[in-house]
Amino acid sequence: MISGFLISSILMTEYRNSHTIRFGHFYKRRFMRLMPAYLLAMGLGLMALPNGQYVWTNLLYINNLFPANTHFMPWTWSLAIEEQFYFLFPLLLLWVMRHRSPVRLLGVAAVAFLGSLLIRYLIIHYHELSLPICWYENSCEGFFDVIDAIYVKPWARFGSFLPGIFAAYFHVFYGEQLRVVFHRYRRLVGLLTLVSLITVLFVLSVPVNNQQAYFSQFWGTLYYVGYRNLFTVAVGVILLATLYCNVGLSGFLATCLSSRILYPVGQLAYSTYLFHPFVIGGIYTGIFQMAPQLPTIQKIALATVIGVPMSLMVAGLVYLFVERPFMNMRGRQRQVSQSLVES
Repeated sequence: MISGFLISSILMTEYRNSHTIRFGHFYKRRFMRLMPAYLLAMGLGLMALPNGQYVWTNLLYINNLFPANTHFMPWTWSLAIEEQFYFLFPLLLLWVMRHRSPVRLLGVAAVAFLGSLLIRYLIIHYHELSLPICWYENSCEGFFDVIDAIYVKPWARFGSFLPGIFAAYFHVFYGEQLRVVFHRYRRLVGLLTLVSLITVLFVLSVPVNNQQAYFSQFWGTLYYVGYRNLFTVAVGVILLATLYCNVGLSGFLATCLSSRILYPVGQLAYSTYLFHPFVIGGIYTGIFQMAPQLPTIQKIALATVIGVPMSLMVAGLVYLFVERPFMNMRGRQRQVSQSLVES
């Protein structure tokens, strides 16, 4: 949802200002932002992980389209979906923007949103998936079935981008109107924010991976089909409320989310995402070898307590010496391009 909002905001702002989207510029900036650290992570993965012969699927960002038991750096399925979104969405957005009308946009958004639910239902029905989900490899049957059928596939995930895209449209084209409306109806906005928070907590609290839990066929299928869309709609409401209503609950959340303490965490998020499995996995392996008698929960707790700060430290080094230099190159290229245009 946040990726949908961020990328849509960038592209829609460019279209609003220039009535076009520079695809080459967009893709080059995405490549320079994501690929350097990713290449470094893949190099480390070739030394430490199995399935290295499938590294080419990561290079092409199609690893999530292959069977789950072949995945190299399996946590990067989400990066593949992001890149597939980056590749397809600007083309679709340009077409929609050139035929822009509120009615048409609402129609496209509604059809896409309902279509995402229908696709998830058909997948669940065809593969006979049910709750609880087999969520841990070797702990129950069906783990790879869930991963291959629905969990990492873009056609089962695109519904999560839609609330972010929709929020970005109003943010870019109707920002001032949103501010007026949200302040005029701030009590209603506060209520919607509260309902959205409760929705987020509800979605996260349902024990979908507890193999002892019981779910009826109807309610299990209903939740399985819609919980991601429900979650991202709720987050989208919270996002807009915190941007445009600085009083009450939404104002409090805006203050918390704008804390300077969170800024470095946000800056290190991408590198942490790429490298933390190496760090925490290595620490866990070391603990297992040195203290095999410890209960599993204690091993996990120790690996987490040690691994999280170490992951941030590694991410900080990658950010300073890999990510940041290439990001600075993007800025210099933009300055050169502007100078050429002005001359």
